[in-house]
Amino acid sequence: MPNIGLQLYTVRDVIKNDFAGTLKKVAKIGYAGIEGGGTGPMQKDEYLKFMKEIGLIPISSGAGVDSVVQKGDEIMKAASELGVKYMMASSGCKSAKEYQDLAVKLNTCGKTANKYGITFQYHNHAHEFQKYDGKSGFDILVEGTDPALVKFQVDAGWVNWAGENPAATLRRLKGRIVTIHVKDHTPGENKQFTEVGTGALPLAEVVKAAVEIGVQWMFVEQDTCARPTIESAEISFKNLKRHWASSPLTTGPGTGLAAGSRPFLFRQSHGQRPGTPFTSISLSSPRCSP
Repeated sequence: MPNIGLQLYTVRDVIKNDFAGTLKKVAKIGYAGIEGGGTGPMQKDEYLKFMKEIGLIPISSGAGVDSVVQKGDEIMKAASELGVKYMMASSGCKSAKEYQDLAVKLNTCGKTANKYGITFQYHNHAHEFQKYDGKSGFDILVEGTDPALVKFQVDAGWVNWAGENPAATLRRLKGRIVTIHVKDHTPGENKQFTEVGTGALPLAEVVKAAVEIGVQWMFVEQDTCARPTIESAEISFKNLKRHWASSPLTTGPGTGLAAGSRPFLFRQSHGQRPGTPFTSISLSSPRCSP
């Protein structure tokens, strides 16, 4: 059953000034792991010791596609030394040809990541669902990438934002998804980001589909927050956890959880947005507009 993690872009405003304190707050909320963030002001060994002490797993990170193509071994080695198991990347393609070319690059990235025991994933935004001669950019990537090399980190919120069905998208990609992003937005034309479970995302269906297809991690992400970002992260965690615990696939006979019981969040000792270095390597994921 999925673990719940936080994409640290959500709390970027506070983590830049209080790296350790922010991570402690994230752990206290109940998150089992994080995506992004790098090592902040800490050296690698100090960071790993600290993360073990507070019980957060630096399980996932991100990097630019071209950076991985050009210096993939360097990036993946640095990530693997932090215990990172998943690496995601995104793009801003604007034509079918650009998506076709990107698919070739993604296969190259995935091949390099596999050498270091890291699963490479493509992370979608809303623009991938624009169609070119009847086929979306997203589908061009799905068809043009090798399932053994490239997985898809489906961002359910962006799928919903684009007017597509996020639960159906998860189910049709069964076998190619190991982590997802869960974000929410207000309904209507003038969409705004909001805490998970308070907007237009069909959260119960997304969670049910994620459990059905064997998703390992669900990462909360909120691009902008009206509340203090830590408060938003806590609201999203509680709402996501509540829907997960009430999913028919996570309670009852044969699931390892009794109805109404508290779900188990996996913790062990084992990232990051632009501008946060890991030694000389930036394990960061570029922001892309829909």
